[in-house]
This record gives sequence, structure tokens and C-alpha cells, in this order.
Amino acid sequence: MGGLNNMITSAKLRRRLVCLFSGMLLPAGICLFAQLPDGTKTTQQWIDEIVSNIDEEEKPEYNVASVYNSAHLSIMAYIIRDIDGSLNCDEADITAGINLLNEYFSKINTDFTLRSVQVVDDYHYSTIQNETDTRELLKKHKAERTINLYLLESIETDSVPCYGYTYYPSDTVNNTVFLDKDYIHGNYLITLMGHFFGLLSTHDTLGGFEYVNGVNCRTSGDFICDTWADPNLFDMVDDDCIYSGTFQDGNGEFYVPTVANLMSESKDACKCIFTSQQYRRMLFCLKKYRYYLF
Repeated sequence: MGGLNNMITSAKLRRRLVCLFSGMLLPAGICLFAQLPDGTKTTQQWIDEIVSNIDEEEKPEYNVASVYNSAHLSIMAYIIRDIDGSLNCDEADITAGINLLNEYFSKINTDFTLRSVQVVDDYHYSTIQNETDTRELLKKHKAERTINLYLLESIETDSVPCYGYTYYPSDTVNNTVFLDKDYIHGNYLITLMGHFFGLLSTHDTLGGFEYVNGVNCRTSGDFICDTWADPNLFDMVDDDCIYSGTFQDGNGEFYVPTVANLMSESKDACKCIFTSQQYRRMLFCLKKYRYYLF
């Protein structure tokens, strides 16, 4: 019990300290948060699915959205109280996050509506460190045929703090997204939904390292050819959205990644685009794997 209390207190202290510091620099009501990484874990199973699907995915029917490729999905949101009984998040925050989500997914005629918001009064569920922590939460608070969004005080994967995580489309049991409450604003939910609909991070290497010249773009990296090779931009992009890294690929060529892709670890304020082929993959995965949600 003491360890859990300490973790929650630490998460709250981090929030308060950053808010206090940012309050010295910014107008009242605006709070900045330290960058945390995406905690979604790529699996070999999903890599194998991408490889087996690649030819089918490239069929013209998935290139553009149409009235025949439309989907209306719902989100069930759960806000878990912290140890003090505070929510630190409300329905307006969630609605704003979903509105931004809809702006990006309108490209493939997909929209999300907030089904309802439930408050979970037990603070023991407010911090997640591993799969065991989620088991009881999901047993008590999970709806079928919807995307379940859990808003928590802090999240870790493999002992590393992260802003959230989700599961790839081949895992049809876990229609779940876990998000740190601090990160409901911005593009974090959009990135997690990108994973939920099949996108790898642009710097992913489980399927192999992508070369800067793109010669192996279809068989490595994120297995998408209109995204640039990416060495992982976490803490490598400044406030002016300038990439400061000097990494080289296996051929000795310097990476020249975009800082704007939503599936990168660039600064959130810099991220604003999915590419055409990323949209194609999400549309394909929506139709092939996530069809039971609409």
C-alpha cells in the first residue's frame, strides 16, 4: 500500500511542480508538462500481420475514403480518482480530445462520439505499472463494442513512465486505451488511436531498420514508404521544431526526419500530419480488424 501511495504522490508532485514553474512564465490557467514517451509495445505478431497484409492493403479501394468506407465509433471514458479523491480531468477535457481526434480521422470518414463518462472512485486503479494492474480494473469497468478509454494519474510500461499505451488491431480482446490525464490535451490520444488502427511508430525497428534512401521502406521500419526514416525523435526536437540529432543509418547517411508526423516522438506541438499511406493502413485495419466496433 505504501509503495502505491508513494507513486501516486510522486505523480501528483511532478504535475504540481511543472505547473508551478510554468505558471511563472505563462498566463494563468496554462500548464506545461514534461515530454513522456509513447508506451505502446510493438509485437512480432503485428509485424507478421503487416507483412501478410501488405499486398491487400495496397488495393485502390483503401486509397481514399468514400461513403462506402465510413465508420461511426463510440468511446466509453473512465476517469479514475486520485488518492485525494480528485478527478483532475472532466468531460469537457475528454470531449475536446475527441473533437481533435475527429478532425484527423475525418480523412477516412471515421468519427468518434463519447458514449458516456464513468468515474471510478477507487484510487488503487489510478496508477498502472504492468498488465496485472489492469486486470481487476478491466474486469469491473469495461464495455463491449466500444473503445474503452481510461484516464489515470500515471502509467509505466517496462518500468518506464509513459503518457499512455494501447494495443494493435490483431488483439481484438483489448479494445482499450490508457492515457495519463495530463495528456488528454494535444495529439497524444491521436497517436494512440493511430496504433489502435495499425500504425507503427515511425522509428520502429522490430521489423528491421529503415534506410534513409527508402530502399527497404516496404519491408522494415514502419512498413510505410511515404514516411521518412526516423532514428527516434524523443528529446531530439527543440521548441522551434528543429531536429537536433546527428544519427546515421546503416549506410552512413544522416537521418533527415520530419518532425510533424503524428506517429513520431517529436514534440507534441510540432506534430500535425498523417501521410496518405498511414491513412490507407488505418482504413484497411478498420475494415479488416476493427469492424466489430461499428
